[in-house]
Amino acid sequence: MKKKLKKREKKRLKILKTIDGLKNKITAKEKKLSNINVKIADLEKKVAEKKARKMAKKQASESTASLNN
Repeated sequence: MKKKLKKREKKRLKILKTIDGLKNKITAKEKKLSNINVKIADLEKKVAEKKARKMAKKQASESTASLNN
């Protein structure tokens, strides 16, 4: 009976160890994804700022042209 209990305990410990390993992998992947999301947000912000500057510059040049007429 003790042998069966030891075997079951070993199997249980092995399963718990693999579960912990998988959890660690998942958290590592989540960290990588969050870093990628931050980089994407940064790029989107830069593009939006560039578009805003371009639009402001265009509007400024149009307003000066209307003042000359």
